Amino acid sequence: MSKKIKHVFITFALATVVAFSAAVSACTIKTKHPRAEITVEFNDVTYKIEYTLYRNMYPNTVQHFIELADSGYYNNMIVHNYTGTEWYTGGYSYEDADEHYAYTTAYENGDMTDYLNEYSKEQGYYDLAANGTLTPTVYKQIAYNDKGDEVIRAEDALPTLIGEFTANDHNITSGALTADYGVLKMFYYDKGETYQKVAIKNSFDQILEHDYKYNAATSIFTIQTSENSGQGANNYAIFARLKDDKQADKLDDLMEAIADYQDGTTTANGNFTTSVNTSVDKLDSFAEDSGRNISYNFNMTSLPIIIRAVKITGY
Repeated sequence: MSKKIKHVFITFALATVVAFSAAVSACTIKTKHPRAEITVEFNDVTYKIEYTLYRNMYPNTVQHFIELADSGYYNNMIVHNYTGTEWYTGGYSYEDADEHYAYTTAYENGDMTDYLNEYSKEQGYYDLAANGTLTPTVYKQIAYNDKGDEVIRAEDALPTLIGEFTANDHNITSGALTADYGVLKMFYYDKGETYQKVAIKNSFDQILEHDYKYNAATSIFTIQTSENSGQGANNYAIFARLKDDKQADKLDDLMEAIADYQDGTTTANGNFTTSVNTSVDKLDSFAEDSGRNISYNFNMTSLPIIIRAVKITGY
């Protein structure tokens, strides 16, 4: 399932086009390909799936993911949006028996919107940004020093992630990962027609101005669960893929367990999923009104799919 990447060149053009080999990056890295293990639980059975991360293509995205994983932020999360091609996770918690009761009761009673509001991890994410756990890459504005040089100020840092995808002019010109079965993608919810500008600091330490809506990803990532994606390829970064074919087999086992459960599900409405309308980015104090509290429909599962742990096994 994996492909050997011989050479990768990244072009990042916001004001100008810059190219570089995957073997050389301006950012400080330990390895080109860190590793991670994601433990998923479904129906009291756990599945440990190993991943290779692509820091050589998406250095800031991978660093952000590693920092969140090391902080324990991703542990005990639910898949809050279950679709035919993607699982969305990273925004809502699920930890113990009491929460299982709250989850299943909310599902049966049609109160999943209230559940998501109660178990949102948005504040926890902002807390990690505030305490310095997350490396800043997006800033409110470009500032200037006494010499008139463009600079960024620590007090202007925003708790969001630079968008390393083509809509934000981050282009992989050779050897780009394809949207295959099992890949991980960093995803952001559309901010709508908001025209705010921010300063970004890319992997070359360049300070550039660009659109906020393309630099507003936070903790949400997706796991692709089919051979083809339903997402727009311009608006996500494929930053990890299954380590080898054995990991694909593990994901297959998990998918089969879910399919078997669906065949025998006996929920109140007889469905494995229910549509839930909720809002995201409720605490985004920087976004204009049109870019805050955007409503989305999520497909919640009758039995939770739980991300029990995300562990970085190689840096």
